[in-house]
Amino acid sequence: MDDEFMKRGYLLPEGCKDLIELSKYQQKPVPKPPAPPPPVVGEMTVTEPMTVGQLASALKQTPYQIIADLMEIGVYARLDYVIAFDAIAKITRKYGYLAKKTP
Repeated sequence: MDDEFMKRGYLLPEGCKDLIELSKYQQKPVPKPPAPPPPVVGEMTVTEPMTVGQLASALKQTPYQIIADLMEIGVYARLDYVIAFDAIAKITRKYGYLAKKTP
């Protein structure tokens, strides 16, 4: 029986006898810390309601890039979707702007 383990020994880390012990040795991947936001270049006054297309033209980005950015924060939208101010603030900060509501 020991010979069988020795034949497969090159597949296992040192100290492991079988695959059951291997699960104890495996480490969980360490998540990467989020990248710091870019420096603030200016302020952007936001009029609510604002659609994805309007935000894209204000930030000089393609609407598809804004939709992809929204998907990263968990908002699934179309081109004519009206975005909440919180989501707008996160997206504008990604491009170096601070969002400010109009009174």
